[in-house]
Amino acid sequence: MKGKKVLGVVVASCLAGSLAACGSSGDSKSGSSSSPAPSASAGASASPSASAAAGKKVELVWWYSDGKQTDVMNKIAAKFTETHPNIKVTPELTAGDQYYTKLQTVLAANSGPDIMWMDGPDFPKFQSKGFLQPYNDLIKKDNFSMDNYPKSMVDLYSMDGKMYGMPKDFDTIGLYYNKEMFDKANVKYPDATWTWDTLRDAAKKLTITSGGNTTQWGFAATSGTQESIYPILVQNGVKLVSADKKTTDVGSADGVAAIQVLYDMMYKDKVSPDGKYMIDNKPGALFKSGKVAMMTGGSWNARGYYDALKEKLDVAVLPKMKQEGNIIHGIGWVMNAKSKNQNEAWEFVKWLGSKDVAMMQAEVGAVIPAFNGTQDTWVKSLPYNLKVFIDMTKTSTPYPISNNVEWEDPIAAHISNIWIDKEKVADGMKAAQDEANKIMAEAK
Repeated sequence: MKGKKVLGVVVASCLAGSLAACGSSGDSKSGSSSSPAPSASAGASASPSASAAAGKKVELVWWYSDGKQTDVMNKIAAKFTETHPNIKVTPELTAGDQYYTKLQTVLAANSGPDIMWMDGPDFPKFQSKGFLQPYNDLIKKDNFSMDNYPKSMVDLYSMDGKMYGMPKDFDTIGLYYNKEMFDKANVKYPDATWTWDTLRDAAKKLTITSGGNTTQWGFAATSGTQESIYPILVQNGVKLVSADKKTTDVGSADGVAAIQVLYDMMYKDKVSPDGKYMIDNKPGALFKSGKVAMMTGGSWNARGYYDALKEKLDVAVLPKMKQEGNIIHGIGWVMNAKSKNQNEAWEFVKWLGSKDVAMMQAEVGAVIPAFNGTQDTWVKSLPYNLKVFIDMTKTSTPYPISNNVEWEDPIAAHISNIWIDKEKVADGMKAAQDEANKIMAEAK
């Protein structure tokens, strides 16, 4: 799951005060600097550090950014320690919009976790600052195969011939819906034939008003880029980022037309809560409480929505515009280049990339695991149509990446203004494109 841009732009404040080490140290020692890890001559498997070899415990700090995965993260760490008794792994949840701000701050101070969660769009920023340990020598030394993962995921975390991320999972976007609400309104369930016009018509039938107040909405037009904005843009033929990573055409006529559909469902059709209402009333909570009949959402929502709605819940492929389209993204595990325990950290990273860990994640329905051949277990982990998320990989566009992650900031800002009816769609999208293009053009 990407660290998504959502309604409202969060300006992360600088972290003040002392920066205590979280399992690493700013003082480098031999073999623990940002230079590559030991070469193939070190042997077939990662050797323990001097501390571990002497029987002393080594502690690794492991940052992740999704609270819904806390239980499985704790199990993964505990299972690893069973076979590596001298290595204690401490999982630390650092959730919310400030995750990457906080991570950059501690890494810049030569501190921070040993292993950390990283999404694709933020990877170039951290790699370019020398914060991350490349895996090439470690992979060669241990004869570790990267063929077990989708090539697109391996490539996502590669730069200048070096590989930095162990693929964890991938995600796509689906149309979640409440079957009970559809049944009561005598509306057919969504399927692969649906267009956005079909969805709008169904949403009108599913919306209930009483005394001038809406008590049930047919749809929630959310402002999240990954699960709402980008999918509908690519469906209408918009090139989110050019091949040279220098331009976007989100403000084109096709881009404006796509966003106008979502805007009109809020302010014209009134079949969705408007952006002002959704500031204080989160669309996911509205859906789980039975006040919204449909909404787009990521595969990472599968467990949470099921826990709330049980047999009422199902999911379908996204409706079409000019063409089918979706956004695919993923998470990788990266290592701190300044970790004092490089070999132990690599041992844990290999464990994170194992089939066993992929199955642990899949069985609880946490995420779609990246390890090839384990996705079917995730599909069967919950009793509804999760296979649509796998099927949609065929028509998915990779999450857009530029050399400067800040190119998305003006898009989030202007989408926020559009959602609260502060800017017209055409004006906001044109401004978003101009400002994003300027940022990308200035990127190195």
